[in-house]
Amino acid sequence: SDLLAHYLQVDPRLAAFLLGRNEVDERLRPFTRILPAASNQSAIANRQSLPPDLPAITHYLAGRPGIVGLCGPYGAGKQAAATAVCVALGLNLVVVDVRLALAGERPFAQLFPLLRQEARLQDAALYLEPFAPIRTDAVLADWFWTAAADITMPLFFGDTIPSYPPEAWPNVPFLLCELPLPEAGEREQLWRAALNGSGVAGETAVTAVAHKFRLSPGQIADAARHTITLAAAAQRPITPADLHAAARARSNQALRDLAQKLDPKYHWDDIVLPRHVLRQLRDVYHAVKYRHVVYGQWGFDDRLALGKGLNVLFSGPSGAGKTMAADILAHELGLDIYKIDLSTVVSKYIGETEKNLGRIFSAAQASNAILFFDEADALFGKRSEVKDARDRYANIEVAYLLQKMEEYDGITILATNLSGNMDDAFARRLHHTIDFPFPDKELREAIWRRIFPAATPLADDVDFLFLARQFELSGGNIRNVALAAAFLAAEQETAVSMPLLILGVARELQKMNRLPAKTDFREYYALVREMG
Repeated sequence: SDLLAHYLQVDPRLAAFLLGRNEVDERLRPFTRILPAASNQSAIANRQSLPPDLPAITHYLAGRPGIVGLCGPYGAGKQAAATAVCVALGLNLVVVDVRLALAGERPFAQLFPLLRQEARLQDAALYLEPFAPIRTDAVLADWFWTAAADITMPLFFGDTIPSYPPEAWPNVPFLLCELPLPEAGEREQLWRAALNGSGVAGETAVTAVAHKFRLSPGQIADAARHTITLAAAAQRPITPADLHAAARARSNQALRDLAQKLDPKYHWDDIVLPRHVLRQLRDVYHAVKYRHVVYGQWGFDDRLALGKGLNVLFSGPSGAGKTMAADILAHELGLDIYKIDLSTVVSKYIGETEKNLGRIFSAAQASNAILFFDEADALFGKRSEVKDARDRYANIEVAYLLQKMEEYDGITILATNLSGNMDDAFARRLHHTIDFPFPDKELREAIWRRIFPAATPLADDVDFLFLARQFELSGGNIRNVALAAAFLAAEQETAVSMPLLILGVARELQKMNRLPAKTDFREYYALVREMG
């Protein structure tokens, strides 16, 4: 009689299924979609080469449950890899947007059983992406791995970095599959397939952009679609500049949280350096500009496993032009540049420096950017005899950086004030070492003459030769003096005059803890004392 007093309520999704309706549970629809196996072939057709371990994963999952972690940057083909496995197994795929699911009113602990039920009813595997919101929440991650231990179907999740179950996790099949970015040859094929016959002015434009920007298949597809749309709207052919701009815009911006993004604006004519130093800078520029010829057309890409990037050392005193030179390379090559102050990266806590460097290079892998490490002495100074644990870990930090630099496919520039402190083993791993000397009198005069924009009014009494001969200032110091004099002139509504420049020099010397001397200022010394 007690049983007759109760009634049984069938889950509405099960009731609908029993009545012949197999639509996605309405509680899951805002963040869930079904990819039928029959129509999934097109989802993997654009990827020229899927990970080589997918066939083994497919064979293992045939007729049994298992969890597969798919790791790779945005657009690397994580969902395509899961789809390829499901096509081979004859399964549909339930795709879940984890961020939208977590943003809803129902806790994920209530949603996960519904998702597993949906996968069973749809004869499907389950795919969760992105996994990062679960991985980075300790409580949610513990719950997930506990719940996933009872999975009865293939479960895939997509993440940007490798994720593993806890050590104490039950003996449930777990497989990790990493999806690296495609090599240059495949990138070129992906570009041509995505452009789909759209005309591009210039025979080598696609080849050049494929070698220059290390994009994922998804990023290439997005960039090509954007380029085609803009060119069609303007009723003109696609230009190499269109491809370049679209590829650069699709580069990963994760570095913004870890480094300072510079706005390149200088040209070759803006920098004053000895001829041999300019020649060395041009060599760096050509090594990037023509990498698609050497690595692609001439076959060096197949001969080198690592070291396809470019590692450069800029050494010289502060203000000698190291930052400007890096700016010029970025501007002339059309690449983003990020400045990292190594003094803020190096940590007194053992192991933290490697973590900081790891985050930077991980974000940079998909950025196609120039990494400009300033204050390199903080980490790359000449190592002394190992005397304590800190010394041993300093060696580990340098070795770790060398490893990450060799793995990085882009340009890494290290700036140091004292090249003599650079470790010999480290220096041998660099492709180019460029020493920026302190400017002599002739170079200082050239810097003085170029520092003022054409629109700046200059008085007739300005004597650049006197300024260059009397004051041993670096290019950075000269820039400071020019700006100070320009602001004084703007305030007084006059042209930049010699007295204002002299006052700017005196103030700059004071900042450098150098007292103005009569032997330096000569006939202007009384003016300095009067203005001081």
